[in-house]
Amino acid sequence: MLTVPLLGGALLLAAGCADDETSPDTDPVEADTATAEENGAEDEAAGQDLSDQEIAFTEVQENDSTDSCWAVVDQTVYDLTEWIDQHPGGAERIEQLCGTDATEQFTQQHGGDEGPEAQLEEFEIGALED
Repeated sequence: MLTVPLLGGALLLAAGCADDETSPDTDPVEADTATAEENGAEDEAAGQDLSDQEIAFTEVQENDSTDSCWAVVDQTVYDLTEWIDQHPGGAERIEQLCGTDATEQFTQQHGGDEGPEAQLEEFEIGALED
């Protein structure tokens, strides 16, 4: 009975090795770096990691709906679309911020509170263009 799971594990391991793109002549560190760079480029292309970009306020204003909700807090742009239905205070609290500079509202409600500030950081997509 024990040999069947071991053989199955060996087959899975062998199958996983067959998909390895690195050849014996390839430096594993270089291969990992190349893969990370490729994945980073794919993430940026998919809109996943754009936190280094500058975003014009007019673009923020265009994202003013529940389908695409961007807001500015302290010169940083956040995509709050996924947070709308998760916000503990209700969706309407976030919906009213879509497409705006929400610095004053966020500071009045959550200023200095580490929990909401840390949560907000997860949605950062870029800096507000000067």
